[in-house]
Amino acid sequence: MPIAAVPAYMGQEFKNASPGMRFGMYLAIWTDRPDQEAQVKKRAEAQSREGQELRELLRRQGMDATIADLCGQKRLPGLWEKNDHAARKAWDAIKKLSQADKALMQALAQRQETLGGKARGFSLEAKATAPFVTGLGNEHPLENGFSFLWPYGLPYLPGSGVKGVVRRAAQELAEGLWGDTRGWSLEPGYEIEVKSGKERTRIQLSVLDVLFGREPPSGDSNAVRGALSFWDVIPLIAGDSLMVEVMTPHQSHYYQQKTERKSGNSTTPHDSGQPKPIFFLTVPPGSEFKFYVVCDTAHLKRLTAHKLDGAPDLLATSDGRPLWQQLLQTAFEHAFEWLGFGAKTALGYGAMTAKPDEEATNNTQQSVFRNVAPKTNETWKQATLEYKPNTQEVMATFQNQKTAPLRQKAAQEFLDQLGEERRNRLKKKQKLANVSVIVRKQGNHFELKGIAE
Repeated sequence: MPIAAVPAYMGQEFKNASPGMRFGMYLAIWTDRPDQEAQVKKRAEAQSREGQELRELLRRQGMDATIADLCGQKRLPGLWEKNDHAARKAWDAIKKLSQADKALMQALAQRQETLGGKARGFSLEAKATAPFVTGLGNEHPLENGFSFLWPYGLPYLPGSGVKGVVRRAAQELAEGLWGDTRGWSLEPGYEIEVKSGKERTRIQLSVLDVLFGREPPSGDSNAVRGALSFWDVIPLIAGDSLMVEVMTPHQSHYYQQKTERKSGNSTTPHDSGQPKPIFFLTVPPGSEFKFYVVCDTAHLKRLTAHKLDGAPDLLATSDGRPLWQQLLQTAFEHAFEWLGFGAKTALGYGAMTAKPDEEATNNTQQSVFRNVAPKTNETWKQATLEYKPNTQEVMATFQNQKTAPLRQKAAQEFLDQLGEERRNRLKKKQKLANVSVIVRKQGNHFELKGIAE
């Protein structure tokens, strides 16, 4: 029987535990050891070629290594079936969010909002337009971890990750890779004096160095702490559950350098290898993220006390906000549009945009995104609908433009509008042409709203 990796006296009911605990210690995909040993011994006692092989394996490497080998080769089908079934049940239990989970997220968000207001920092709200995932590299029995904020056991985006993405966005703007630098610069603009032993050294800093910190070049030990601090982000998750995504690598024989008949006994990378679905946890699109950044103004004054010619005053206020906040806004905008947050951003995960239904505000209650594109509805008269049965997503394409996918309840409501006959055709063929749909456009983002007929 599949069991959770906890002492027996703790019971078997963990539905009220946090998502992090259900994904970790209480994950019920473990296989009972006595079942494994009993099956190996039973097969080893059989008067067959397989029995002889098992007896030899047990003699040479013992029970532990034998079980590991058999599981790796899927030669214990009964146990694998139980694991697969338990994994499906475990994913259902993990991704479901209780009212207590959602109330805790709201409470943490309210706490951050209160503290952020007192800190007089910078804040902005965003909405995920794609699944968000982080922490895949964390150790986990499924080989795909996830980042949870402890002791709450809730999904989060670490502040260090936010800082890294926004710094990269600011650096791309400063390098002029996208034309307009939006005020960012890598040129020296400020000078400070540091003391090392009896020696005093003068270091020149750029705007990027002042706000994010100076990474010393090779041979230089004079690092400088930046003025900005980035808080962890607690997403307010859309709906009542997280999402489970799947990746299907076809080249495991190459990664593991194993020769198999099914992959042509070759260890070179090619696409005829045996696919192996790997599941991982994500935060669904539509979830809301609120970013908080606090500036150590005293430290900022020290770093910018000695300005070089032409250097901007980062504390100077215009349009109701200091310059450092305006620069930070442009970096976030660039990160939302081109970089994304979390893992697998090259595949589209972690994409975000300004919250469409409510403008984000900073501590002075002024709009952070002042140039947000207006929302307009338009009709695509000969659109093609696409349906993905594995994830039950629906999207529309028209003249090389594609809407964001609808998922879960939104997808089902849209399918209901199609009517039974067209809905069945779409699900069977996974495509349906010449459908008139209503789409809401905001900049380069398209949202499928309904049927136009």
